[in-house]
Amino acid sequence: MAFSSQVVWQCFSSTPDFRSSQSIPLLKAPKAKITKLHEQKLKIGSITSRQRSLIAHCSMINPDIATGSFSPSNTIKKFYSSINNKDLNQLALLISEDCFIDDFSFPQSFQGRKEALKFLEQLTTSLGQNTELSIDNIYEGVDLTATVNWHIEWKKKEVPFSRGCSYYELSRDREQLLIKNAQVITESSMKPKILALFNMFTSLFDDFPEIVTRFAKNHQVAYQVLLSTYKNVLQPLIISPILAWYKKLWTYAFTFFGLTTKFVQFIIKNFRQ
Repeated sequence: MAFSSQVVWQCFSSTPDFRSSQSIPLLKAPKAKITKLHEQKLKIGSITSRQRSLIAHCSMINPDIATGSFSPSNTIKKFYSSINNKDLNQLALLISEDCFIDDFSFPQSFQGRKEALKFLEQLTTSLGQNTELSIDNIYEGVDLTATVNWHIEWKKKEVPFSRGCSYYELSRDREQLLIKNAQVITESSMKPKILALFNMFTSLFDDFPEIVTRFAKNHQVAYQVLLSTYKNVLQPLIISPILAWYKKLWTYAFTFFGLTTKFVQFIIKNFRQ
């Protein structure tokens, strides 16, 4: 209202009749009062602009902050890509000194950075040139944890019964995340007959409960006894001779096949002449 009165007054004062009249001071619009809510908005805007400036400055120093690569999921992606690329140097940078890997496919776990890297080196070697681990999904949890669903591919084709699930715990080391704990569960390749095998084992457990109880208490010792028996008895006395005989058999078979092929070619050549 005050602003409209000021405009009307300026219009009348510009006419000749009013030029010689006594000047009357123009009305001034009262200044808008700044409310507390407006002040809070100004403070929030100032803080936001400072945060943006800080993030931009930090991203210039460390690009990982801006891209979000400093996260469990990205560390896990680097871990799997290093295995597929057989980059042992990069793998060494992702494993903590107190790393613990528990792969349920093996009777023993791998304790410490040295054992973990030795296991990963054997894993990368066993994959060969055309086989790789492919990530299906990564789920991040609280306290720097992540769960991964994966499978094995050969020449970009999924290998049957090769799916797995792994759980990872990471630790913060200065400006990077390291794998501290890993648990690996692999899909069983004996699923079609798993119920029959399970029934057989449960029947044995019921028939020999004392042996099963001792084995459950000292399964590591039992495993070492079985492994020693295999290396010292079965392998040199039974398995190695059978394999040697089998190898000789195939050598003789290929030699006979080669001689037969040459003989047939000789007959065909003379017959044509």
